[in-house]
Amino acid sequence: MSSRSGKSVVRPSPADLLQPGSCPVRIVAPYAYTYTFRVKQPETGMPLLKFLLKRFPFRSADAWTRRIADGRILRNENAAFPDTLLREGDLISHHNPAVTEPSVPDSVEILQKTSDFLVAYKPAPMPVHAGGRYQKNTLIEILGEMTEGPLHIIHRLDSVTSGLMLIGRNPEFSHKASLAFKQGDVEKNYFALCDGVPEDDGFTCDFGIRREKGYRFTCADDGKQAFTRFHTIKRGTKRSVISCEPVTGRTHQLRLHLSALGFPIWDDEVYKPEGSALLQNSGISLQSSTLRIPELDVNCSIDVPSEWHENL
Repeated sequence: MSSRSGKSVVRPSPADLLQPGSCPVRIVAPYAYTYTFRVKQPETGMPLLKFLLKRFPFRSADAWTRRIADGRILRNENAAFPDTLLREGDLISHHNPAVTEPSVPDSVEILQKTSDFLVAYKPAPMPVHAGGRYQKNTLIEILGEMTEGPLHIIHRLDSVTSGLMLIGRNPEFSHKASLAFKQGDVEKNYFALCDGVPEDDGFTCDFGIRREKGYRFTCADDGKQAFTRFHTIKRGTKRSVISCEPVTGRTHQLRLHLSALGFPIWDDEVYKPEGSALLQNSGISLQSSTLRIPELDVNCSIDVPSEWHENL
């Protein structure tokens, strides 16, 4: 691939990231960390154990009970019991003496850097900021190790999506750039490797989008307004490379619109017609490829991954 600055770079495709040993990965040593979270009004009167199971269903009742007995779960910094009744605003803390984070691709790169901002390439899967199981294997943490000074998150990119991220380096620029994203003044473009071959060179989708369950969304007449422009870049025998321009910015918009039109991203296990996963844990063939804000001198783009052409 090439950046707007003319620098030639080669990036692993999402499919490559699934092959053991195919690309370097970032692994952090286990570390101690205390998670904290507040009890919300609807959870008032709920026993502590029921609260933990509701918030974090991936861990069993026995596992949470052991953690409570070991003193690793506290309520307002005091010992608690499984049947302790909670109140709105209670501070629950969970101490983990040896957090083991999932590994992430070790291929973050800064493509453009000024005193106001930097444009970075985010591989997938990798979250932008801390949350859930990730505290250190995040884009913002890794960039903090690569450059000096404060960093400000301006926009989001799904963990499973790779590509360009604009990061502010001072409050004034970050405010202007955030406003540009909010007002739709940013030229954004994505590439997707999709199942199926469109007949049309250009087409659009305006299906509304709403949350279906948890992290999963769906196209629906009663959903929030969404609009995407598409252009077929290259056709193969069974797949195609499609350029995607999101006019609105709904969660999972490109994934949903492509699937609804009959051209799902080929490795998206959540939104393929036969998909059954509630959460995608591996990178998918969707890349943020262009970011332009002329009035702020932001202008960066990268090419379609060369590996995609081999999978058509």
